[in-house]
Amino acid sequence: MVKTLVDILGIKGFEVHAAYSGAEALAVLQGQRVDILLTDVIMPDMDGVALYRATQKTNPNLVTILMTAYAADEIIQQGLEEGIQTVLTKPLDIDLMLAMFSAFKKLFAKAS
Repeated sequence: MVKTLVDILGIKGFEVHAAYSGAEALAVLQGQRVDILLTDVIMPDMDGVALYRATQKTNPNLVTILMTAYAADEIIQQGLEEGIQTVLTKPLDIDLMLAMFSAFKKLFAKAS
């Protein structure tokens, strides 16, 4: 799924950095400027909310979007209360995801 999302977002003009775990995502975030973090809720080494929390130390303005195929309601609710922008359910509605990314991209452009 990561490869497919990278391909779709790249074709649509977004610069994309892929990671296959929370730890790998943190390493990418340390070395790259990133505006939007799209992360799965359930991952092997940390959940998406834990990843979000870890990013807040160094990038408190990072837009974070969770995606999930599971009913992890408590984790998701915690994340939303802490500042995660939204949650997308799997299977992903690609058009909705692209619309959201485009809207955030426009906000970033206005803020610059």
